[in-house]
Amino acid sequence: MPIITLVNEGKSIDVSEGTNLRKALLKHGISPYAGKDRFLNCRGNGLCGTCRVEVVDGKGAPPMSVLEEASLVGLVPFYARAVPKNVRLSCRIAVTKDMAIKTHPAVALDWNLTKERLAMSAIWLMFGGTFLIVMWRLLFEIATGR
Repeated sequence: MPIITLVNEGKSIDVSEGTNLRKALLKHGISPYAGKDRFLNCRGNGLCGTCRVEVVDGKGAPPMSVLEEASLVGLVPFYARAVPKNVRLSCRIAVTKDMAIKTHPAVALDWNLTKERLAMSAIWLMFGGTFLIVMWRLLFEIATGR
């Protein structure tokens, strides 16, 4: 059975092979969530990026998927996170071998990508809003016969 070593907590957990890391942590009373994320999360669906753990020794972790990488950076169009390479989502890791992890890793905002996303959102809002107004007016004229 693989052993998960929790560096911050000073504990080790025995789990069966293929166990989901998030579920194993919660089962043993250790939350992968910090602060408000304990209440505002996707419940292990890999969408919110809040169950982050730092994989210190990752022999038992599968490679990162595209969905996991996107969730870590942030799917919200207004900001982006700067995530270190060894930070992963616990809900996306099936434990196959022994591993050591740290819970609650520090993640900062990626200001350059955030500025880029805000600029793109403003452009889409401007052109998308204009398109919607034109279409609404056209449909109104067709409906009223003017």
